[in-house]
Amino acid sequence: MRTYGNDDIKVTFGSTKQGAEAKGGSIVKLDDKGNFVEAHSYGNFVERVKGGLKVTRPDGATITMIDGGMTIRNLVPKSVGVRDLCEIKSFTVRTVGQVRICRTDFVDGGHVEVTYSQDNQVLAVAGQNIAKTLTKDDEIIVSQGVSASGHVQ
Repeated sequence: MRTYGNDDIKVTFGSTKQGAEAKGGSIVKLDDKGNFVEAHSYGNFVERVKGGLKVTRPDGATITMIDGGMTIRNLVPKSVGVRDLCEIKSFTVRTVGQVRICRTDFVDGGHVEVTYSQDNQVLAVAGQNIAKTLTKDDEIIVSQGVSASGHVQ
C-alpha cells in the first residue's frame, strides 16, 4: 500500500491479489519496484509527475498536486459555494466591464473572488488562505482556512 499526497490530499494505491482484475475497467501501472506510474479509470488518467500527481479528466480538466500545492485548470465549475455562512465577514459585488466579481472575506482571514460572465457562467475563482473542496458535480465549496499554497487560482 503506497500513499502519496500532502496534508490536504492523500491518494492511496494498493495492489490486488495476483491475477485479480481492477474493477470498472481500471488499469494501474507500477514500475519494477512497485511504485505508482499511471492509472486509467472511468475515463480519468492519473500520472506521476515530478513532485506529485496529475489527474486529467475526460472533459480536459486537469488537477495537479505537486509539493503540497494543488492546481486545477480548464475546469468550468457549475457553482461556487461557501461551506458555513457563519464564517463570512463581508460580501461585496462589483462590475468591471462585462463581468461581475463577487468577493467573500472570511472572519479569520482569507478571501475568495468569483468572476461571472454576463450569462452567469463562472469565469474564474481566485482566493487567499481558504480551504476548498471540489464535489463530483463540479461544485467548488470554499471555507476559511489556509490552503496548502496559501493562494488558489
